[in-house]
Amino acid sequence: MRREEAGRPGEQQQQTGQAPVALPLGALRRFVSREGQPQRRPLERCELCSTLLLPTHRHLFAPERRQVLCVCEPCALLFRAGSQAGQGQYRLIPERYRWLRDLGLTDAEWEALGLPVNLVYLFYSSPAGRMLAFYPGPAGATESLLSLNGWQGLVARYPRLGALLPDVEALLINRVRGAREAYLVPIDACYRLTGLIRANWRGLSGGLEVEQALRTFFEELQARAEIVTAAAGRAAPALGEGEDDTGS
Repeated sequence: MRREEAGRPGEQQQQTGQAPVALPLGALRRFVSREGQPQRRPLERCELCSTLLLPTHRHLFAPERRQVLCVCEPCALLFRAGSQAGQGQYRLIPERYRWLRDLGLTDAEWEALGLPVNLVYLFYSSPAGRMLAFYPGPAGATESLLSLNGWQGLVARYPRLGALLPDVEALLINRVRGAREAYLVPIDACYRLTGLIRANWRGLSGGLEVEQALRTFFEELQARAEIVTAAAGRAAPALGEGEDDTGS
């Protein structure tokens, strides 16, 4: 097993055992180019029907490939109703952002999760049939090989975590430089964060550019997110339904 060292995102140490699985670069390429060279962004087309896209558009997620697709509104509407886990190859990514202000995670809770880094996102993967954790870094997003034994205990204490939409919503945790922040975000936000790190990383430690990019990312995230209580919550929606963007 290979574990990344806690600290700056992407810092890691060698361990023996099975190598971690990284998200394919193709899944991140558009996010890297958007953040690295926004002034050269080409015209984008819907990846289902090829019509030209507006700068702001919806995304689909292909769970088997862990790939994000840009789509127009008419194509997105095809996935707004009746989408169940195991039916079809795409899920509509919701647009709601929620800031879990009461989810500070004590050191004991953090240690129970067994996550060795300070920047991580977790989501339920339908193909894998379990929770997965990824560490965004300069080489992409690296999958944790740890068992996440403490997850169910965390859900018992913070019921809202149990309502994460499978495949398309993630718990994003930021503990970099003393931060104690947790958010429920669309999965494409995690891809964008990984693209930011890739595009701005300099040298061995990342440098000031990546630190500023992270600060800006989380400031913007806080500005758009609805503040909700993690200790409260409701029953999880039907698997695969990604249409509730109200943030409730």
